[in-house]
Amino acid sequence: MPKQIPDQHVERQYLENLKELIAYGERDYNQKLAFRYRKDNTIIDVTFCQFAEDVYALGEYLLSEGYTDGTRIALLGENSYAWVVTYFAVMNTGNVLVPIDKELKPAEIIHLLNDSASALLVHAASKNACVEEMKANGVTTQNFLCMEDSFAEVLEKGKALRQAGGHAYDDVVIDRDKMSAIIYTSGTTGDPKGVMLCHKNLASNAYHAMSCMIIPETTCAILPLNHTFGAMASIICQLWMGHTIFINNSLKMVLKDIQDAKPGHISVVPLYVESFYKNIWKGIDKQGKTKLVKTMIVISNALRKVGIDLRKKLFKSIIDNFGGNLEMIISGGAPISDKYMKGFDDLGVTIINGYGITECSPIVALNRNNNIRFGTVGNPVPTTQIQIVDPDENGEGEIWVKGDIVMLGYYNKPEETAKVLKDGWFNTGDIGKFENNFLSITGRKKNLIILGNGKNVYPEEIETLISYIENVTEAVVYQENELIVAEVYTNAEENIEAVQAQIKEDIMEMNKSLAAYKQIKKVKFRDTEFVKTTTKKIKRNLLHV
Repeated sequence: MPKQIPDQHVERQYLENLKELIAYGERDYNQKLAFRYRKDNTIIDVTFCQFAEDVYALGEYLLSEGYTDGTRIALLGENSYAWVVTYFAVMNTGNVLVPIDKELKPAEIIHLLNDSASALLVHAASKNACVEEMKANGVTTQNFLCMEDSFAEVLEKGKALRQAGGHAYDDVVIDRDKMSAIIYTSGTTGDPKGVMLCHKNLASNAYHAMSCMIIPETTCAILPLNHTFGAMASIICQLWMGHTIFINNSLKMVLKDIQDAKPGHISVVPLYVESFYKNIWKGIDKQGKTKLVKTMIVISNALRKVGIDLRKKLFKSIIDNFGGNLEMIISGGAPISDKYMKGFDDLGVTIINGYGITECSPIVALNRNNNIRFGTVGNPVPTTQIQIVDPDENGEGEIWVKGDIVMLGYYNKPEETAKVLKDGWFNTGDIGKFENNFLSITGRKKNLIILGNGKNVYPEEIETLISYIENVTEAVVYQENELIVAEVYTNAEENIEAVQAQIKEDIMEMNKSLAAYKQIKKVKFRDTEFVKTTTKKIKRNLLHV
């Protein structure tokens, strides 16, 4: 493993598990606001102390109902305060959480519930019809709890048990090496696999990721919490740091919630970053101020070179659209183009990008506040080992990861587990390289194009270049009949034929910068967006859908 650049270390108390995290918040942050969320057009505030009491109450209730010793309890619904309370109550009672993607269809949910042998499904009221359909179509789960219909009543029962002397929750001793969650991967190909994670995985990942970053106070939880990145970045790390979390539960309300939350930072996938950035410039253009703002950026960047930073003043009206306090965007889940990192930096917002994978809890590497290198995903998280296996002449090879963050394995899939876990090393299937101690991701092993002449082409490398071309919304590169093909989607609304012709011309011009074997030989255009997973990754096995 290459030598790491020293981290900008932030001292925080180390906690062994997520049960200790809840007690820590109650003790150290107490009456500080832990959560804010919107209910019937009113914003509800919850302190760290109130949150802890709710987790204790739900935990007490679950144990009193016989959900003990590793019972699988599934969780289905939009981001909500009840969702978060359930998340911690399940794992902190020694049970196993099975978070389910709310975008899945009933048949897919049935498969996951049956595969995990979940005894209880805690779900949102929006999923009531889905639950009834599943009951009629072979789901083996016997018990259901609707958050909106029964949650307050359940919490009261739990609190009454504790007031009467119940202490079952307190008596649970967490085995930090034992499975506490089954996270089903959405995947771009194949059936979902259940990633088994434990308290050690999650606690270690949160602690070491936080320890090398300075993160501005307050966030808005936008990403779906059933995905590990959303839960880790927006909930676990924030509670550990004592930050207030505004819970967003609807894409339609994202900007409104950000404006009300006034976050210092947010964690999102690149698709959000791109959308925010494009909308910023659409607004500027609509006001007829494009030339002015571009001139201000040139002047601002020149002043920064001599130590004068006026971005907060010059671009205040832009940042006010995000609540006025936004200093940082943490981007993960997919590669992000340098143009958006630089674009936001010009306006005074730092983008911290990294590399993660569900099987590693999920954060493996990330850039640091004081040490960002565009085009890379930064340095490994402390205590995590990374090696590049079988590197080629360019130093590119498969990324293997070892450390406390690596999963226990795939649930009920010993053969699949054996393929990717070897002597503690997790074989990610991602291709990357180290340069000056910074990790770069160049592609996925399964997406690799091997030409007839034996040359290897990583499509992601070319897709990144195509993404810089004006009016390109999405692009996928693949092999068809021995040709390298670029399939492109543009959401341009006017002069579409002229736009497509210009994109094709620009791709041909781009070819001049590529080795001959990497050059695009054919360009296709789509009328619709590519089919994606719920984490907004393009499903490459459905390219023609």
